[in-house]
Amino acid sequence: MPADAADVCPLCRSGRTPSDQLCFSCERTTTQVVRPCGLVVPITYYTTPSRLRDRMHDYKQHESAEVRAEESRHVASILARYVAEHHDALVATFGSWDGVVAVPSTHHDDAPALQAAVEANYPDVLGTFERPLILGPGEMSFNQAAEDGFELACGANIAGSRLMLIDDTYTTGARLHSAHHAIASVGAIVAVAIVVTRKINPDARYGSADLWDRQSAMPFSFTAPPWWSDGSAAPRR
Repeated sequence: MPADAADVCPLCRSGRTPSDQLCFSCERTTTQVVRPCGLVVPITYYTTPSRLRDRMHDYKQHESAEVRAEESRHVASILARYVAEHHDALVATFGSWDGVVAVPSTHHDDAPALQAAVEANYPDVLGTFERPLILGPGEMSFNQAAEDGFELACGANIAGSRLMLIDDTYTTGARLHSAHHAIASVGAIVAVAIVVTRKINPDARYGSADLWDRQSAMPFSFTAPPWWSDGSAAPRR
C-alpha cells in the first residue's frame, strides 16, 4: 500500500483525482451513514482480471468444496500473517482490541466466510471473534451504504468494547461503513479496520492509473514497514 500522496485516498488508499478529497467511492459511501469508518488498512490491491481476484471469489463461491477450503487457507494466511507481523505496531498506532468482528454477509446468516477461514486455519492470531451484528432492513449495494444495513443481534452487548473490524474486499466500502456505523452506534469503538484487498480500477478518470503502475511495480513484502506505522496515521473524523 502506498504512503500518502496527492493521488492516494487517505481513507482507503485507492486512487483519487486532484479535485477530490477522497476517492470516487469513499466520497459517496462515507456520506450515507452518520458514523463511517475513518480509516481503512488494506493489505494489498487487486484488479480484474487477476489471480488474487479469482482467489477472493473462489474461497467463497467455487463449486468445489476442496477448492474453497484451499483458497480459504490462502486468504486467511494473508490476513493472519499481516496481523502477526505487525501486531505490536498495530497496537502502538491504533490501540489494542478486545475482540474481532468480520463484516457480516449480505446473503445469509452464517458466519462470515473470512471469519470461518481464519478460525479454521489460524484461530489464535487475530483474537476472539464476536458476532454482534445481523442484517438489518436497510438496502446496501454498490456505492450505497445504509445506517440500518446492519443492526445489533439480540443479546449482543459490545458497548465500551474496542474491536478489530475485518473484511475480505473493499470495493466501494458500502458494507464496511454500514457495519462501522452499527458498531459505533451502540457505544463500541473500532480500533482498526483491516481488509485483505482493496479493489482498484487503474483508470486516469479515478486518479488511479499512475498509482497502480507505481505500486504494482513494487514487490510485496509482509515485513516491510507499512504506511501507517510512522505514527502519522489517524482516522478521519
